[in-house]
Amino acid sequence: MMQPDKTLTKPSIIVCTFPHANCDAKLRELQAGMEEEGIPYSLLNGDRNDAVALAYQGAQASPLGVGVGISPAGMCIHYHKLPALQPLFTLTGEGTAADWRQFGYNAARLVKGLPFKDKPEQNTAPDLDMAQLYESVRKIVLKALPEFVKGHGEVNTWSKTH
Repeated sequence: MMQPDKTLTKPSIIVCTFPHANCDAKLRELQAGMEEEGIPYSLLNGDRNDAVALAYQGAQASPLGVGVGISPAGMCIHYHKLPALQPLFTLTGEGTAADWRQFGYNAARLVKGLPFKDKPEQNTAPDLDMAQLYESVRKIVLKALPEFVKGHGEVNTWSKTH
């Protein structure tokens, strides 16, 4: 049986959780995303190990019509006007801190009527050619060194024959 938070009457997203090892970390990131979007939330402890069912229950209980379910197997965002087995967003598996925060953003954006944030991009920096990098840094240093010398007096030069 779900135990309601005393603040369920205030307009808020209802977050239903099923206790598990990483629940606090998921909840922290989810809440941060909602807070950054300026939307309040309330918490319910669920008795089902199913993120979709938890999110649906939250959406039905939420004065804003939005619920988020957090279980060991995933995370889900549901809207009260959608069928129980057709949630808006689901995350299957553990996910990452960035995924959890994105769920917070998107739950809040559903309430605000704003476009959803896309999945965070993976760091896809191109492979660096170390020789090109070295040459670029060398050019910058050679260009900046005379300017530095002008502003700070003489620079000691060192030779290999001390």
